[in-house]
Amino acid sequence: MKFPISDHDPVEQRPPYTALAKAYDVMMSHVDYRRWAVYMVQMFKREGIREAVPFLDVGCGTGRFIERMAALGWVGEGCDPSPEMINIARKHFPEARFFVDGLPELRRVPARRYPIITCLYDTINYITDPEQLQQSFRRVCEVLPPGGIFVFDVVSESHCRQHFQHYADSEVITKALAYSRESHYNSSERIQYNWIRIYTPEGIFEEEHQQRIYPAAQLRKIIKKCSGFTITHMYEDFTLQAANSYSGRIHFVLKKI
Repeated sequence: MKFPISDHDPVEQRPPYTALAKAYDVMMSHVDYRRWAVYMVQMFKREGIREAVPFLDVGCGTGRFIERMAALGWVGEGCDPSPEMINIARKHFPEARFFVDGLPELRRVPARRYPIITCLYDTINYITDPEQLQQSFRRVCEVLPPGGIFVFDVVSESHCRQHFQHYADSEVITKALAYSRESHYNSSERIQYNWIRIYTPEGIFEEEHQQRIYPAAQLRKIIKKCSGFTITHMYEDFTLQAANSYSGRIHFVLKKI
């Protein structure tokens, strides 16, 4: 990777999704957000929601999913704990409302405003403490109206072993921006590690991202402890088929009792 800054220059550590925000959309250009949106609408209809209703996307990032949902007639709002990601979302799609917030707190989310809450593309895996994950489910349940649904997905251990056991990529985006990424799955810890470096004229910034890989059985136990939810479906990777032990990604659909 050719770039004016050398890997020998000092590297400044940054929290996740701060320096990365500038390069995020390019790094994730392989993600088909339209496919995600169409799939979510299919799920909603299967839950009896035939017409578009307001929804909240937690961990919305740069807002690409909300933009695709809007193209299908669904009006959504988004929150993310990263101010840098929210700033990009606001600039890219000013028609939608974006605000800084995240799990497990959701301090700025009013109760019963959204009949649907989504939390997609590994966001739940970023909650690495099982107790915080339980708090997150409880908080989502609190803000949903009775009968509201919560849709989230997680990646499985088989997915990490197949795609991210030892993974590396890099790209020069512009003359003033580049990134490199290395990934490793630690099976004994059940943690997926991602080290990302962002190269800018201001310097080199590095972020360490950690994701816990939760077995489906553990997630079911945590959800059950919240008592306010029932699991209506567990779908296998972008299908309406039941997930199994070989599924690379599992989509959970919870309904507030």
